[in-house]
Amino acid sequence: MSSSWRDYPRLSRTAWYSLIFILPLVAIYEILAVLINWESVTQLRNGADVLLRQLLYVFGLTTPHIMGIFFIAGVIATWMWQRQKHGTTQVAGIFLTGMMAESLLWAGILLVFLAAADQLMMIVTVSDTVLKKAFLAVGAGIYEEGVFRLILITGLATFFQHILDWQRQIAWGMAIGIAAVLFSLFHYIGPAGETFSWNSFGYRSVAGGILGLLFIYRGFGITAYAHTIYNLLALGLQTVR
Repeated sequence: MSSSWRDYPRLSRTAWYSLIFILPLVAIYEILAVLINWESVTQLRNGADVLLRQLLYVFGLTTPHIMGIFFIAGVIATWMWQRQKHGTTQVAGIFLTGMMAESLLWAGILLVFLAAADQLMMIVTVSDTVLKKAFLAVGAGIYEEGVFRLILITGLATFFQHILDWQRQIAWGMAIGIAAVLFSLFHYIGPAGETFSWNSFGYRSVAGGILGLLFIYRGFGITAYAHTIYNLLALGLQTVR
């Protein structure tokens, strides 16, 4: 067991473990989407989810099931990559448990940091029930991390490092910073966006930077859960208040 746990830091941040880890989160989000939007004229979705769909629409990908198609394709591609590179697709359940515990830890740290600064933030004003707010909170963990960490940080760092030929540390550091600022600005855009303030913008940028570092060092799965758990904890505190 001690030998297995020595592999935990490396394996738990891989794409395969992240994918398996977030599958329940994606299932919860999609089930809630069906329940909440069952008889609604307009579809309630997380803002980053909507952003991705709109970008796909620009390229003519307008089928309503396009996100599901891309997700299934991603699962297959990750499975093939894992099998080719590591020769196995087995997942240690104890590692998934460890990833959940670690996600709780990081979510708690983020909660304490923002609560201590009196900046306990979560954009849920568009919804009128706790269930809808929880739905958006789960969606934020999946899609905001997918857009601003997985796609944006990886894409920017790759561009800076391999196209502009920047040093690796500078490339990834700049990518984390840019993604954090854009992540913060994203919460002030659209009819459901917050009223801009430099205070909340600054603290949310710092939170985005923390999540960016977490993504780099601990992988997408743990970051997505940490963000989701933080949102749910913040929602719980806001509801009690």
